[in-house]
Amino acid sequence: MGTYENGFDQASSYREKLKRVQDLTPLDEPLISWAGHRGRSPREYLKPPVLPYGREVAEWQNALSGRREVAWFRDTPEIPPIRQDAPTMVLIFYPRPDQGDARPIHQSASYLKRIERIAQMGEQTILYVPPELAETIRAMRPDPHWYIVDSYATVWDIPTNDYQRDNFANKQPRLFSEFDGYTDADGELRPVDRYNRAHHSAVCNAKAFVMYDAVMRNPFGSDRWMYVDAGFLFDDGPKDADGVIWGDLIKSGLDEAKIDRAIGVSRDTGVVMGEYSHRDGCPDIEDECWSDPRRTWRGRQFIANVYVGSSLGMLNYSARFMQTVDDMDANGLYTGREEFVVAFVVLRYPNSVFSIPWFPLPRALDYRWQFPGKLVFSRVGGPESVPPIVDPIAALYVRDYVPSRSSLPAGGIYVTSPEDCYEWKIRHGLMISKAK
Repeated sequence: MGTYENGFDQASSYREKLKRVQDLTPLDEPLISWAGHRGRSPREYLKPPVLPYGREVAEWQNALSGRREVAWFRDTPEIPPIRQDAPTMVLIFYPRPDQGDARPIHQSASYLKRIERIAQMGEQTILYVPPELAETIRAMRPDPHWYIVDSYATVWDIPTNDYQRDNFANKQPRLFSEFDGYTDADGELRPVDRYNRAHHSAVCNAKAFVMYDAVMRNPFGSDRWMYVDAGFLFDDGPKDADGVIWGDLIKSGLDEAKIDRAIGVSRDTGVVMGEYSHRDGCPDIEDECWSDPRRTWRGRQFIANVYVGSSLGMLNYSARFMQTVDDMDANGLYTGREEFVVAFVVLRYPNSVFSIPWFPLPRALDYRWQFPGKLVFSRVGGPESVPPIVDPIAALYVRDYVPSRSSLPAGGIYVTSPEDCYEWKIRHGLMISKAK
């Protein structure tokens, strides 16, 4: 990994810093600092929307601001939890303004149908939507555990976006147009132009903020959280024995023990999210993508459509994601889609992201665009069916790094073999079967 004009650290220097890594890397001391050229700070715009729930969350907010910004906290849930230790799902849906130009899968009608599937899961859920959609969404499930937040009139009114309109409308598309060096051989790593839109960038950028906001509001007194994309239950998902799309997931619900298992790794410093398959390659710390803005498209290893964490884990990840966006903006790196940012969060702040390596799901749960994160925190497969969880710095980027937290193996229906991966690729036309 060579030095680029923005002063990115050499790989050898990064390895040295890893030797001194702390359990929680301070927000102002990332391992990659671009010669100290910093952007804005989340301290400038992260203000609790209500009196925070819980002493630890209030203390976290005060530590972030550097002053006693929160003098007290709530210790009684606004709404009794739906069951003991229940996790809370969080999602955001702000429809794109150019519906006529959208593919059917990106139009509001499709998203609303998929949000209805989330409603059918019956879990504690906080939804961030514009005021004009609040009643439509609320009518999907009229109970207090389907909690609507319509405080932000547009996606641009969300605090991490209200200063980003020009950046996402003009600067980021220009940076996107300067990407180079990719060919058809790069497959899924290649940048996709249809996602390079200001509104899409703003929604992706808002994910970290709504998790911060939800933890502060915390109407159910939860300490187990699951962010999900509003459209994560695609129409082409697996069908149950009755032919219901996503029926097995909807009927099973979330499994607190499986989420606790993941939080046992991420603890209060970060989150657990899924990886892409990497079948088109994966850069290591020596790769030019970490230093050349034209090649950062190669650093797309994580799919942030689902991730879990504790209250403090979500807060620490969210703040570090926001700081990374602001610092990347200040250094001319592309931030128009969150998947181009997460890998930098991983490298800048060790222990902020732990990951589930991609694996093929069992045939009964399989579909073309499957990502295991959608199922592995549910009761599907029974209590023994759990995903592998790794430290991605050691697993992907710096192979000689010895992380302080141990990886966890797969169990139950999620144990796979190389033959399973081969068969999955054949089934989906991604390779030609070898003649026997």
